[in-house]
Amino acid sequence: MNSTPHTTATRFFFPERYADTEPAQREVRGRAAQEFRGYLERIEKTVPEAGYRLGERLSFYDAYAFTLLRWGGFAGIDPRSMPGYLAYAERVLQAPPVAMAAARERIRLDTYKA
Repeated sequence: MNSTPHTTATRFFFPERYADTEPAQREVRGRAAQEFRGYLERIEKTVPEAGYRLGERLSFYDAYAFTLLRWGGFAGIDPRSMPGYLAYAERVLQAPPVAMAAARERIRLDTYKA
């Protein structure tokens, strides 16, 4: 999750680092979003139907998976298009430590705008 989706997100968050013109930046952003979606789909195949990645205990993996799905919204990826992943991320968001941090920082899971 760190070496591929995370670095791909850099391209849709900061396309100006990879291209000079607006049309080229749009292309960089679009290609990065497509690639990022593929990574999210791979993650979705591995999410647990109940609990967390390492069982009943919340871990770094869960927090990172939550973050990546959230970033997908910024790339134009509707989290509802990945229902298994979305249900898992919502469980993570409801865990007391995550819920407290999200409330304090005003973080929401769904960042997607149609």
